[in-house]
Amino acid sequence: MKKANKANQRGRTKGASLLCSGYLRRWGSQMNVRGAIVAVVCTVLAGCVSGINRKEAEIHFDAAQRFDVQGDYVSAREHYGKALINARLAGADPATISMLTYNFGRTTGYTCHLDEAEKHLLLALEMEKSITGSESGISTKRQFELARFYFDQNQYEKATSYYAVGIPAVEKLGITESDPIGFAAALDEYAMALAQTGRITEAATAKQKAAQLRQQYPDVKPAFVPTRYKCKQ
Repeated sequence: MKKANKANQRGRTKGASLLCSGYLRRWGSQMNVRGAIVAVVCTVLAGCVSGINRKEAEIHFDAAQRFDVQGDYVSAREHYGKALINARLAGADPATISMLTYNFGRTTGYTCHLDEAEKHLLLALEMEKSITGSESGISTKRQFELARFYFDQNQYEKATSYYAVGIPAVEKLGITESDPIGFAAALDEYAMALAQTGRITEAATAKQKAAQLRQQYPDVKPAFVPTRYKCKQ
């Protein structure tokens, strides 16, 4: 069904394109009235296809979000994927494509399609850096997503590289006030990853910072508890 739906979307766009190109080859070179009319019709057809794709993207995105909240990541992944395909066909803005790429990558990882997940999470981060900058809240969120992704696959060297960028960035954004205990959990993971790569002194520093935050905010709950990438290797 998934392949059929993708084929239908591609076919719809390709069909309109072939229809236009065929008539334009036949009539456009003569630059007569009929050729001009066909050119206008082709423009309208392209707009209609784009509008259909845009609506399909919205429908699938809404469905994906519902499944995402429910924890049905298989269904969420399917609909994020369809939303991404249709958004691209509709010529959506880069921020929308970046967001959909991230959400598709994230749910693809939750469902243990790890190679595909890594590809899309990396792409989403690079896209977001070009849109909002490397230290924006959105880019930083994606840094942490990749850090968790690699940490959960026991790829500690890669995990530390993303934590090392993400941690100072969120500190600048005020994470120690907005979510100190959630940040402490991330520091603990960073410390574990550092220890696994033999960087014991740095690990102790990160662990001490986490302990200080918990001591400073003893009754505070984490504002954000991430979903993990726990897959059998």
